[in-house]
Amino acid sequence: MALVYRGPASVPGTAESVAAVLRTSPSKFRVEYVGPDDTPITAETLSRAAVFAQPGGPSLSKAWKAMKPYAGLIRDWIAGGGNYLGFCVGGYLAGATPGFDLLPGDTSQYSAKQGASVWDTAAHRSTILWRGQEKTTYFQDPPAFDLEPGHGASVLATYRGGQVAALVTDYGKGRVGVTGPHIEADASWFVDDGLSADNAVHIDLAHDLIETTVKGNLPAATTGTASPTPTTPKPTTTAPPVTTAPPVATTEAPPATTAPPATTTEAPPVTTAPPVATTTAPPVTTTAPPVTTTTAPPVSTAPPTTTAPPMSTPPAASAPRAQLPWPWNLIAEQPLFDRFLRAISTGNPLA
Repeated sequence: MALVYRGPASVPGTAESVAAVLRTSPSKFRVEYVGPDDTPITAETLSRAAVFAQPGGPSLSKAWKAMKPYAGLIRDWIAGGGNYLGFCVGGYLAGATPGFDLLPGDTSQYSAKQGASVWDTAAHRSTILWRGQEKTTYFQDPPAFDLEPGHGASVLATYRGGQVAALVTDYGKGRVGVTGPHIEADASWFVDDGLSADNAVHIDLAHDLIETTVKGNLPAATTGTASPTPTTPKPTTTAPPVTTAPPVATTEAPPATTAPPATTTEAPPVTTAPPVATTTAPPVTTTAPPVTTTTAPPVSTAPPTTTAPPMSTPPAASAPRAQLPWPWNLIAEQPLFDRFLRAISTGNPLA
């Protein structure tokens, strides 16, 4: 939550403009007004907030008179981790003579500086250099921030003469963000003072000041909503499951590969059949046709059922005959003995 001061240390409209940029900032603050006619400024009220914003107001002396009773309370709250935002007079009040003494230095009147682009307290359009880029904004007697050497503050903007126009600095555990120009001004501010608002309304600069104060110094390119953008590798997260699918398919591949070896196992008997047929062919010419006839069906009839029996019977039995001892090896070569063996293996009676 952000507390926005509204009372004698501000002027009508300034508190509302600051509240508007806090609500529309990337942090989307909920706003509560504090002051004599709103929520009282107390330690308990401050403890509920992340930001205390001091808007533009009357002269520094009048603003300090209204805020001096709360100076110690606000300073302690910031030192404990709170965030202070000061716009124009709120920037003056961050200084020390007089003010809350929150800066590594002090404040002074910009229009009194040598080389200043404005020379009075009236409303003006004028140019600043914000993070290296020229921006035309609304001026009305803005402060310049006179920092000590080695100050450690982050300078966000400078005036044309090089004086500091906006900065963010640490204070204890908290931070302080201040601006001299009214970067929170909308088009109505220019119109009410008879000025052109063309290319002079830069609410994004106010958002930059708010976010840098609350979250720390951000490069110009990542200020605002751009910094959270890199968060999403959902497609990357879902990719691994897709990659896991192929291994499942690969696991089923081995069974398919095993099938061919079964067919290959039956091939050797077919290869061995010719040598056996060649051995038995010379003694008896009559036996050759049966052998040929038996082997022919496996070739012509593709179904494995018909092929399996013939392949295993003829050659397997005849291969070891040459190993029989004498005289059985001679008997085994007789046609009658051969037919006898065939009858036993096939279950057919001798013809």
